[in-house]
Amino acid sequence: MRLLAWWFRIVGLVYVALGVTFIPVLNTGRVDVLVPGFDAARGGPAWNGFVDVTFMFGLEEIVLGAFLVFASFRPRWWEPLVWLLVALSVVRGVGHDVYMIASGYSPGSYVAFAAFHLVLITTGVLFLRRWQRRARRAPATPAASARPTAAAGW
Repeated sequence: MRLLAWWFRIVGLVYVALGVTFIPVLNTGRVDVLVPGFDAARGGPAWNGFVDVTFMFGLEEIVLGAFLVFASFRPRWWEPLVWLLVALSVVRGVGHDVYMIASGYSPGSYVAFAAFHLVLITTGVLFLRRWQRRARRAPATPAASARPTAAAGW
């Protein structure tokens, strides 16, 4: 369970850190890096719209990361969250990175992010499966099986 708890924490902190980079004050200085050749006038409607949309993306990353850190204190309750992150990492992660490279964007950062997502997918599945195998072998104890249920008010 410790590996899974630390997976939640580390991935959560990475997501928070990535999300913070999309705060407009930080993001406006790197628009040209995110979209090389971006030809909108700085401060114009297209520029501001791009910064605003990416800010919302950053907020989503921050919320997801914070929730992962929160979930790390009871990882057994939040096992489905691992599968959600795996699915997001396949589609919004690796899939998006491949799409951006195929669209002609510089592969450097997209290959790095694809690698990050592949590590996230692999370690998340491995740590979850490992925990599930151990949980099946271990004798049931009241503390180990304590999960929220409808009867308990969840």
